[in-house]
Amino acid sequence: EQKQALEASGLEAECFNILFPKTMNLVDGSTDPAALRAYLEKAMTLIAELNGKIVVFGSGKCRTCPPDLCYIDAYRRLTGEIAARYGITVVIEPLSRKETNLICTMAEGALLQKDVGRENVGLLSDYFHVCANGDAVNDMRIIRDFGHIHIASGNGRRYPLPGDGEAYTDFFSALKAVGYNVRMSIEGKTDDMETDAKAALACLKQWEANAAV
Repeated sequence: EQKQALEASGLEAECFNILFPKTMNLVDGSTDPAALRAYLEKAMTLIAELNGKIVVFGSGKCRTCPPDLCYIDAYRRLTGEIAARYGITVVIEPLSRKETNLICTMAEGALLQKDVGRENVGLLSDYFHVCANGDAVNDMRIIRDFGHIHIASGNGRRYPLPGDGEAYTDFFSALKAVGYNVRMSIEGKTDDMETDAKAALACLKQWEANAAV
């Protein structure tokens, strides 16, 4: 029914987020590997049936490192999952330290991407999390390789709109400098989606046009 509704809308569901539910943990060993594999098979099948191209690996709670586990051991346990046979790209999302203690900066995400070493595993940059962590926007010019982008106001995680005090131009300039020219998702809150979506889209196009390398 959802697939039929999507087809009737004329829209495409290219990107999915929150890959894992809060009931799973990929780090502390509490989730049975067989259950994890079965969940991933089902999730990837559904995403592929809806013609999804990208799924975001955020899911902060499921990847949080517990106090009694060494950080590097937790890190290594994140590097071996996700098959490429569904034709879907998984992008690693560095998250706010309020959401997880594992993979919080773009540099950490880039290292994890390299350790995974799969063509279908990429890296995401989220403007909201960059702001929340005090991450350096200019690091994007060094990391360079991004598979997807999220954007929302750093103040309240709302739709990006003019006058909200954010330095979006710097963000777009960094993206332009590394040649990023693919998808961007607004992942934020709004009280009036129809109005704010139109305004935000116009702003995003203007910021992109005004971005300097």
